[in-house]
Amino acid sequence: MERLFVERKGFSVKECVLYDRECCNCGECLRCDLNPEKICDNCGQCLETHGKEYNELKIDRVVLDSDEYARWLREEGEEE
Repeated sequence: MERLFVERKGFSVKECVLYDRECCNCGECLRCDLNPEKICDNCGQCLETHGKEYNELKIDRVVLDSDEYARWLREEGEEE
């Protein structure tokens, strides 16, 4: 699970999604992958769907912290 906020010197700071550093509000993560001069508007052209209505993603694992894992185990036990 990707953390958006990290603890540094007792304060919660936003973590950069592109680089291993705290967010400096540069806006690079908001830029279009195909045209860096443009702000992303979710047009989907970068997804290369080739005319398909949707794409498939293979998920090889799900990472949970210990609290989420314990909650998941409890929920699974209740369903059986």
